[in-house]
Amino acid sequence: MFKPNFTITPQINTKIAEIEKQKTLFDQANILPELAIELRFRATVESVHSSTSIEGNPLNEQEVKKVLEGDAISAPDYAIQEVLNYKNAMNWLNQRSNSTKSLNEKEILKLHSLVMEKLLSPNKIGSYRPGDIYVVDQIEDKDIIQYTGPNANDLSQLIKTFLKWVNVQKSELKLHPVLLAGLIHYIFVSIHPFSDGNGRTTRLLTYQYLKSVNYHFNDSLSLDSYYLQNRKEYYHALSRGKTFDDRMFADITPFLEFFVDGFLSSVKKLTKYVQIGKVLDSSEKPIRLNQEELLILDYMYQFKSISLEEAIVATGATRRTVQRRLSNLVDKKILKSKGRGPSTKYELVVKK
Repeated sequence: MFKPNFTITPQINTKIAEIEKQKTLFDQANILPELAIELRFRATVESVHSSTSIEGNPLNEQEVKKVLEGDAISAPDYAIQEVLNYKNAMNWLNQRSNSTKSLNEKEILKLHSLVMEKLLSPNKIGSYRPGDIYVVDQIEDKDIIQYTGPNANDLSQLIKTFLKWVNVQKSELKLHPVLLAGLIHYIFVSIHPFSDGNGRTTRLLTYQYLKSVNYHFNDSLSLDSYYLQNRKEYYHALSRGKTFDDRMFADITPFLEFFVDGFLSSVKKLTKYVQIGKVLDSSEKPIRLNQEELLILDYMYQFKSISLEEAIVATGATRRTVQRRLSNLVDKKILKSKGRGPSTKYELVVKK
């Protein structure tokens, strides 16, 4: 049985308490139905784009969105296939009859087969890797081995032991769901059971665990965008040892600190949307926002202000449409404009 070595620091405890506070606010919020739908779709696009981009997929978020909406784009076949596969894997997880149960070994192999369909040779899809695996970085034109996975002959037993450990942790309720999600993420990716697709399968497995314990924020939370935005730190936090045994005995507190940071950051980003969904007009009725307006606000939450040109890039909409959306947000007293002409910037109206 696994015995991960970590310390729940005061900083981790403080951030988990803040996550709990934000979750309570989210659960109690009376979110407009169309906003809830938009938030779920937005999280899906973010997760698919970010998780595949971490592994080198060249599609940007707008292209991923078009693929998921069934539109044709000009891109390499493999890039489109990776996006479709990841979404199909998410769909399969969401359609499982008993979503509160952890995946079993057969289902984990099924998950991998969905992630890697048409991307690997058939004998490597939904099957454990047949031999050794190495994570290699290129440093000064030299391939340097950064990690060596466990022996291929041990993989089936390791996965069985891992799944048993997860179920014990879930039943004992000693670990907060965010901490257990982080440990699941760390241990599974360290096992590295497949020839390729280990990172994507790990992130989907983490997503499924959070769903199974009802800690998924109504499918509106995407953790993967934080990993993409902080990719170097993500890999560094995971690199607790050169071998599987090294990683299992190492102090993994730094990874849990990174994971909890990312979770809190993602939750705070989400709850800002919920606050917008509760904005009231002068007659105390909810203000309804469309997709482009939400994308504009998303940009502003990150960068504090936005110009017309930045809004066009952020939404992917036409100049005329974006001008109308910005004007609508100003009319609704959500934004205010500063400056004139091409130098005009838009900022959030501070509510008193």
